[in-house]
Amino acid sequence: MLQRDIKNQERGGIQLPDSNIARIAELRQKEVINISDGRRLGFVKDAEFSLETGRILSIVLPGPYSFFRLFGKETELVIPWKDVRKIGEDIILVDIRDV
Repeated sequence: MLQRDIKNQERGGIQLPDSNIARIAELRQKEVINISDGRRLGFVKDAEFSLETGRILSIVLPGPYSFFRLFGKETELVIPWKDVRKIGEDIILVDIRDV
């Protein structure tokens, strides 16, 4: 039986820029920082994928907290994958202008 080194394989078409992340669950442990203004945006809550290609389309963060959130729908911040600049050990750097 052939044994495969999963670490060295491409994981289902998901390509993370300059990174060796093996699982999406690891993205949830990283803080997202906007390099255009230096703001901390929070931690990854979810990711959106293309079912056809298996590639990440965007990362999703919880929206800003507010008093009205208690009474209404929770807002989310969706960051397109094209705006992800770098994924490090502890943080994800994004470049978005209109947050």
